[in-house]
Amino acid sequence: MFTTYIHRFYLPLFCVVAFTVYLAQRYSASLPELANNYLNDLLCMPIVLKICQYAVQFIKSDKQLKIPIKISFILTVLYAIYFELVLPQFHSRYTADGMDVILYFLGLLFFLWIERRNLDRNTMKS
Repeated sequence: MFTTYIHRFYLPLFCVVAFTVYLAQRYSASLPELANNYLNDLLCMPIVLKICQYAVQFIKSDKQLKIPIKISFILTVLYAIYFELVLPQFHSRYTADGMDVILYFLGLLFFLWIERRNLDRNTMKS
């Protein structure tokens, strides 16, 4: 039951938290170091992957459709390469940080856990 609530509300919650961190950074508000440097990296992949999943479900008109694990992994690798290798070479706002890559993959694991767990529960009810 608890994971059902997490599944239902994590996207809006994560979006609000990520936007709040962004606004705090934008207006130079003081944030704890972990939140300032790492929180949005942890929230990034669950947000991106869930939005991608909604888009695919809409396009295919199938609300049960899930993004394959392989595609989720590839998207996470591409995000890590783009934000941690490419962008730091061209924009001073971005810095290469191995911890960010770890957090992208932890976010991926959360996404897979909550989405697959919910899929298993729905399958059992049928």
